[in-house]
Amino acid sequence: MQQLASLDLVSRLSGIVPRWLVIPACAIFGIGVAALLRLLADQFAPGVAPSAFIYPACLLATVLGGWQAGVGTVAMTAVLAWQFVLPKAAQAGGEMAYPFATTMITALAALCVIAVVEGFRAGAAHAVRENQAKLADRDLLFQELKHRVANDFAIVASLLDLQRRRSADPATRTALEQAMARVRSVSRVHRMLYALPETGLIDLRVWLKALCAGLADAVLPPAGIRLSCESDEAWMARDRVLALGLTVNELVMNAVKHAFPDGRDGIIFVRFARYGAGWRLEVCDNGVGMPGAERKAGLGTSLVEQFARQAEGTLILESRNGTQTFLELPYDAASPTPNPMG
Repeated sequence: MQQLASLDLVSRLSGIVPRWLVIPACAIFGIGVAALLRLLADQFAPGVAPSAFIYPACLLATVLGGWQAGVGTVAMTAVLAWQFVLPKAAQAGGEMAYPFATTMITALAALCVIAVVEGFRAGAAHAVRENQAKLADRDLLFQELKHRVANDFAIVASLLDLQRRRSADPATRTALEQAMARVRSVSRVHRMLYALPETGLIDLRVWLKALCAGLADAVLPPAGIRLSCESDEAWMARDRVLALGLTVNELVMNAVKHAFPDGRDGIIFVRFARYGAGWRLEVCDNGVGMPGAERKAGLGTSLVEQFARQAEGTLILESRNGTQTFLELPYDAASPTPNPMG
């Protein structure tokens, strides 16, 4: 239906070319198509089926310019057939009985074709209008949802902060502070993603660097720890970008909390690049590393494993001269260009 509606030149050129100019142009185009087909047919069978090409001509004109263009095409092609094609048929020895009646019946049949096509055009236009209305409603609901989600994040963080202030147990206060940090970081990732267009692929290199810059401002201490970010040019679907963003967010936060105890200096390195037949996200640090049992038992590891499943990737954790985390993705997870076919 949308493809049919997209052929409606009267609607597409509205506001650019006057309607009274588009409709005759479509009729002339239909007449030209009929004349061209007639000329080609006359090379092999002069005058045979003199009215045959009225039907495709009026169908094409109606699709492009509506029923007025179709009717104009039928009228003109009928006149041309009466004046030129039928005499040629008579000269070739194929004179028809009742030529006037034949022309009128052909015209009536063509008008029926126009009526059917116009019905399809009206249905397609109605379907497009309904679809546009639904998209507008969806956009409105999405904006409302975005606003509510942001408020919910803020409320949860405020409640956790209130409970932290009331708690006298240091361990409880620490756990609540960590929960607050996670809520705020997830909120930040979602806020960045909501600012991006809903359709099409996302430039992961630009988005990842912006995310890392935000993380550096939000979670890094004033001095001692540095966050480095690199990425090959890669374009990725929105849902996968969200999963990767949450993965980077969680891993960087974990590194800041656990990799550099007692004020140690260090660097956290984030990189997304081609790897073998696919892609790989790396989040590494040169901190103290984590024992295997601790890597498997922590809440942060569980969250990262969930994000990896959402991204449809394979997660690899290593502790060697710090902590190295790799998320390997298939080749079709990203494209080196904004147009995957390019």
